[in-house]
Amino acid sequence: MQNFSFSNTSKVTESNRIINTPSDFAKTNLLYLQEAGYLKSLKSHISKRENLNSYLFLIVLSGKGKFTYQNQEYFLFPKNCLLIDCNHPYSHQSSEEEPWELMWIHFNGNMVSPYLTYYNVLVPTLLFHVENYTDFTTMIEQCMQLSSKKDLSSEFLIHKTITDLLTLCISRNQKENLDTSSGKLKEIKEYIDLNFMEDLSLSSIADHFFISKYHLAREFKEVYGMTIGNHITACRITYAKTLLRFSDLKIEEIARKCGIPDTNYFTKVFKKLEGTTPKVYRKQW
Repeated sequence: MQNFSFSNTSKVTESNRIINTPSDFAKTNLLYLQEAGYLKSLKSHISKRENLNSYLFLIVLSGKGKFTYQNQEYFLFPKNCLLIDCNHPYSHQSSEEEPWELMWIHFNGNMVSPYLTYYNVLVPTLLFHVENYTDFTTMIEQCMQLSSKKDLSSEFLIHKTITDLLTLCISRNQKENLDTSSGKLKEIKEYIDLNFMEDLSLSSIADHFFISKYHLAREFKEVYGMTIGNHITACRITYAKTLLRFSDLKIEEIARKCGIPDTNYFTKVFKKLEGTTPKVYRKQW
């Protein structure tokens, strides 16, 4: 791992950044830092990028400006954050009247895409707002400090810090979705968790709660990150694993108790999720 740190003042910006070249091991196996830094805009100007093999997390510390991503304009204010795939065209421009201060981190790695996919479900508007941005800025600073050490252990720590950053983006927005979702949606999940052994389906649950099944399906997936059907299946298979390990019940009885009375179908579903049959799972554990 090699890096180059520098401060720069021009007619339009003051910046302090670190540019990093990760090891081959990090590129193949870890989330790795490409660039991170702080910028204060002195004069309005436009920066444009496209086809950049990178991901960007950016947070506005003060001031305001405009961010364009995939031909969609967003207006950013203090404590606004965004997370994007830089392969798509984007540009940003500080306000002339209230120049912004930013911190950002460019990073990459084979594991980033699933995080971003889930993030985009939680934050379809691209932006989110935080009351206290210290957690985010501290992680960016940690990555910058770690990159100066130039060894493999620091690359693992950078990987962990970027993972923590992505996790915070997702968990914080998932909590907000949960907090703003209707009490009925929480009640529905609790109902499933208690009654998954019964003959549950999207239609029967929607009928039970007098709600449109299309609305329910959309809202449940947006908040919990999975379909109602997948959640029911996960509950059933989790219970099945408990019975396989801690009871002497036959496979047929376990399938029935889990709400999947067809033993062959139960085995098929179990193998799809666990990669092995219920019988083999019981022997392994």
